[in-house]
Amino acid sequence: MRVVGCGSPPDPPSGAERAPGTRADPTTALVPLASSDRRTRTSVSKTHESRNDPIPFADDASATRPGANRMKALHHGLDRLNGWLVARRPQAPVASTRADLDDLARRAPGELHGAPHRASPIFTPADGARTGTDRFVFRSAAPSGDPNNDRVHGIRWRAGEDRSDTAVIMLHGGFATGFTAERLFAPPFLAAGIDVIALALPWHMERAASASAYSGQYLLSGDIPRLVRGFAQAAQDAAALADALREDGYRRVFAGGISLGGNIAAQVACLAELDAIYMVIPAVDPYVTIWQSPIGAGIVRAARTAGYPDATVGQAMRLITPHLLGPPRTQAARMLIVHGAHDLLCPPGPISTLAEEWGIGDVRCLAAGHRSFGLHILKVRRLLAEATRHCPPIGDLTS
Repeated sequence: MRVVGCGSPPDPPSGAERAPGTRADPTTALVPLASSDRRTRTSVSKTHESRNDPIPFADDASATRPGANRMKALHHGLDRLNGWLVARRPQAPVASTRADLDDLARRAPGELHGAPHRASPIFTPADGARTGTDRFVFRSAAPSGDPNNDRVHGIRWRAGEDRSDTAVIMLHGGFATGFTAERLFAPPFLAAGIDVIALALPWHMERAASASAYSGQYLLSGDIPRLVRGFAQAAQDAAALADALREDGYRRVFAGGISLGGNIAAQVACLAELDAIYMVIPAVDPYVTIWQSPIGAGIVRAARTAGYPDATVGQAMRLITPHLLGPPRTQAARMLIVHGAHDLLCPPGPISTLAEEWGIGDVRCLAAGHRSFGLHILKVRRLLAEATRHCPPIGDLTS
């Protein structure tokens, strides 16, 4: 296999090359596959994956280490506890009808996103914040009709006084009340001269409905049509922001997301050609994450109470399942996935399917669950920052 690095060392001798599906050193920069040398794909079903098997990385020895089963049980226990706590939260009211769900179920994947929209973010210095921090707002690229939700907002941390030519858009996880995780990820990017831009996703933070009891309640709820449209709205908002940043003078624009944000980042890859896409513990198959994992129990109950059949829900969620949306516009060679081998909420099976379908060669598997993945945040943020720093602009990558 021939590899072409984003500022990485030259190709190794053939005998030293990394086999498809094996894990690279997590401290190295992103090493994309050449576009003419994708991994051999296996035959996969075009339906939702429910496999729970991790991608078989050759150097992931976690299963053979002493106490591995106890650690796996601990990771699973934390995910189940998280799911139980989320399921106890009050559900948002279901406003959509069965006809709304049926309409989505009849649509072909990719149809919901429609034509690309423009965004005109307005950046203003943040009151009371440290120097180099801006807030921004713009009208949603795919309005929902709710005034709060359709006013997109976020924050930009500038790397320095001089204008940076590189920006990374960070997309948060479900139920986030602020940009805490993004603040933790930001320092190595800022140190490398990269501006960091955190975007609030639909129905979260200040975008929450006025009647919302908590951030994200109206997105991740039993109102499946609203959920599906909200996921698509998030992708369109992020893609529109990326285009606006290029128009504003950024030469390189990246996007990365955690969990829910990982799904949105993958959808953005289908809508815009970015310099790279990073997916961290991504919910790349929403049906699996919601219908077949501990975190979705409350949503499933509410949806069934509303009269939504499971099969119809599955059909509707195809519209926000990235690997079903067709070939991405962002090169697979410029994508990186980092996930947990013991993740019950965003399990390895659907991630394997996405990697196979799109030909993503750089997939890192860590011995962690969803909730325990934070233990690896320092390693992962360094990996992503280095990948961003070394990756050349679109058009400069040798094929």
